[in-house]
Amino acid sequence: MRRYEALIVLDPDMADDDVKALTERFSGAIKDHSGEIIKIEDWGTRKLAYLVKKKDKGRYILFDFVSGPELINELERQFKITEDVMKYLSVKLDDEVDLDAFKAKAQKEAVATETKNDAAVEQPATEEIEAPKEEVTEDAENQAGAEDVSETPVTFSSSEEEAK
Repeated sequence: MRRYEALIVLDPDMADDDVKALTERFSGAIKDHSGEIIKIEDWGTRKLAYLVKKKDKGRYILFDFVSGPELINELERQFKITEDVMKYLSVKLDDEVDLDAFKAKAQKEAVATETKNDAAVEQPATEEIEAPKEEVTEDAENQAGAEDVSETPVTFSSSEEEAK
């Protein structure tokens, strides 16, 4: 099995319910082709670099999944025939993925994150201790000044002046 990412840019005027339905439709297509979804991220509405279908904004949705190569053709076909998908991009991240090892690693990370969050909630607030301030010697100032080249003036000449 291979790991893929598919990024789609949707019409920014779509309702949240429609976006959710479309996301479920595409995730269902991934599961129907014996794929496994790692994560789905909604990046929200962002400004596009250029106009797409006369719109300057788009809603970005990222699908991170594991599947066979035959799924990409089907998924891209569905992206093409869906009117609300303005752009899409599919990228292969890894050729061979051990799905069981990947799931075990993700589960360990989730448990570690959950334990860390629980520990942060249970700890009482403690007083902040100020760190001692370092003294700056004259040698350290000279060395810092010698390394700083941002104050060097830079002049540019135009091609007309070079021609003269």
